[in-house]
Amino acid sequence: MATINFYAQPPRLYRYRSVENLDRELSAIEEGYLFCAAFTALNDPMEGLFSSSRHFREKENYRAIRQSILDNKSLIGMCSFSEARNHELMWAHYADQFSGICISYSLSKLLRFLPDNVSFVRMFYDETEPTVNTTRVAHNDLAKMVLSYKNHRWLYEREWRMFAPEQGRVYYRNKECVTTVYLGSRISEAHRNETTSRLAALGVQTRSMIIKKYSISFDKNL
Repeated sequence: MATINFYAQPPRLYRYRSVENLDRELSAIEEGYLFCAAFTALNDPMEGLFSSSRHFREKENYRAIRQSILDNKSLIGMCSFSEARNHELMWAHYADQFSGICISYSLSKLLRFLPDNVSFVRMFYDETEPTVNTTRVAHNDLAKMVLSYKNHRWLYEREWRMFAPEQGRVYYRNKECVTTVYLGSRISEAHRNETTSRLAALGVQTRSMIIKKYSISFDKNL
């Protein structure tokens, strides 16, 4: 049987964050955790939709298996990341229209320090919803499968998704997991000062966004 192998992974993953509740965001970094939400809390109403193949529907226990997938899907906690730190649409949509922050994580260190029951998947984008056509896979894995698909119009996000067995905080408790925090070009002076001060105490560097014509770069804060 042929296999699927993944030989490359991004060195960094990024979380675009609003600073409407800046203390919560900075406290998560200070305490070393990621918050995993239910799929119903995400902004895409199509999250988790799926179809059933005819072969699957003809199974005697089809309804019970389908319900089990739905139940597992409701229990899973998810945390979303992007491969890019300088994506204009992501800054606009998820970081308070450039007034928020973007947190950089070392993927290799997250894999090392997060619990063994946490997993990462690179999202698959398609024009149609996923189809469940087998009953040989664990129902929890089928739930993760359908939560690994998004409509192709979300492709720009370049999302990686973290799955946890339940919703809430998942601790990594190692300060080296967070490498840098990027500050949006419109961040307020008060938010800038609080962010740089609290992160400096952790040894986490912050970098300020520089917009030059149609390009984004980041300067190093001293």
